[in-house]
Amino acid sequence: MASLRRSLLILGACLAVGAVAFGVYWWSSHRDTGSVPREVAASRASADDADAMGERTLTLRMRLLPEGGVSALPTSVRIGLAYVSPDELAAYQAWLRGGAEGAGPRAFEDLATVTRWLNVPATLTAEGVVVVTPTRLPAADRYLLQARANDGLRFYEASFTRDDLPAEIAPRIAAGLRLRAPAQMDGARLLFRRVEGSQDAAWQSLMRREAPAVLDAYDERPLPVAAGAVVAPLPPGPLDVIAVIDGVESERRRVTLSAGRIATFDPDAEASELAAALSATVALRLVEKGSGTPVKDATVVWSSPRGERSLRTDGSGSVRIEGIDPLLPLPIDIRFASPETPSFLVGALPSWPERLPMTLDLIDAPVSAGAIARTVELEPLRWLIVETPGIDIPRRPRVEEPFPVFVLQRRDNAMWRDSSADYFRPAGDGLAVSLNKSGTVRIAAVLAPWSLRFSDAVEIGDASADTRYRTRIAATGGRRVRLRITSDNRPLASAPVHLLSPLRGVPPKTLTADRAGQVVLDNVTEPAVLVEVPGFEQVRVRLDTAEVTVTLRRDDG
Repeated sequence: MASLRRSLLILGACLAVGAVAFGVYWWSSHRDTGSVPREVAASRASADDADAMGERTLTLRMRLLPEGGVSALPTSVRIGLAYVSPDELAAYQAWLRGGAEGAGPRAFEDLATVTRWLNVPATLTAEGVVVVTPTRLPAADRYLLQARANDGLRFYEASFTRDDLPAEIAPRIAAGLRLRAPAQMDGARLLFRRVEGSQDAAWQSLMRREAPAVLDAYDERPLPVAAGAVVAPLPPGPLDVIAVIDGVESERRRVTLSAGRIATFDPDAEASELAAALSATVALRLVEKGSGTPVKDATVVWSSPRGERSLRTDGSGSVRIEGIDPLLPLPIDIRFASPETPSFLVGALPSWPERLPMTLDLIDAPVSAGAIARTVELEPLRWLIVETPGIDIPRRPRVEEPFPVFVLQRRDNAMWRDSSADYFRPAGDGLAVSLNKSGTVRIAAVLAPWSLRFSDAVEIGDASADTRYRTRIAATGGRRVRLRITSDNRPLASAPVHLLSPLRGVPPKTLTADRAGQVVLDNVTEPAVLVEVPGFEQVRVRLDTAEVTVTLRRDDG
């Protein structure tokens, strides 16, 4: 009897363990598919369990069709394995839980990004079809096939999943352009201009992958082209072609490109010779206005057929810029390095802005020693040293607290208008503001949207790199104003209250209302402020009394 009882106990324990194990398995399997959309769950299983399950691997069988007697290059066939990242998956699931409202992918697989490329074997048949040898691929959320023909005009691309594997792929057919020019025209370069109604945008991805320099030629970066060379791939359709010889535009012409064909561009010989003859060298010299002192170690940047180029001025302030069309304005950018000395030392303030763009007109410039001579006088920066009593100026920008904000203002007749300045720098116990021209100026200190202080006006004279002007921001006091924020006769307790200045360019400041819906503004100097609370309409509030009740209406829009 004891032996029978022990056997029954062992049998019962085994059944209990089995029931628990089955319950855990059933819960985990149903939980996974119940909390994730069906297509997402299937894709996750294919990506995560592919190698372990074996049957999730994909056997690739595909035919790349010839076109116009041209076949794909078997050695060019490759497959990209694309996966959806965990972050993208989480965002997609949240989008589905929200009802799939708003912008979203056409399909889950569109979120997948290629993380690995595999070269796959392929063979060329007698009919010109390239057959991808049956290849077992690891499971992925999406696959991308790419291949090309050896003519530079036919490209194969297909995006698919294991459930919509294409059996055959036809090529996408581009066009080409051949430059037919004498071999001595080694300075020839081409620029392209899009024509309205063309399909260039649809080809940008392929061109960026196959020929990025060709795509750059659409964006003011001339493409060097040897005589007889073919430029491809190009989108079929109309295209404006600009020939540039030694930096000078010789001609522009509209050509119509056909898919699978190479058009010929014949530069006009006389126009090319004229452009080569017009190509000039500019001898540029930079000097300080007034003193004539050479501006040394400035970097002059300009655009050339070889892309953006730059040269540094020598001890005489000179650079020589070659390959320039003298009949066109020459845009240049003069750049100066900032001093490495700490900015709080007034004596280390820079004499020049970091960047000084200008355009040179060369038509009437004199020619000296075979070059166009041009001297440019640069006005050095003058500096206004501002004393700021009672204003704490941070040495580094503070993202959470943008105030105080300083604004340079210039007098225009009887009006003060905001003006730009290259530098606002802490200096000593105050501020140093750069000035690039003469006139009457002052500094406005914005301590808050409702609190402004102004410096004394200063008359700025002619340029001199050593000139320092001084002024002081008046320590004027303000008043205290208490705002009571209400809506429907109830205070908006603990509401975030955004306060905006009526002045242009002043950042807002956010205060949190207390339990009574009140915020306190100290040092008020302005007559009004804009008040905004999320969910309510913005209102302009006058600050002419010590206590102001602000009644907001809900924003129904």
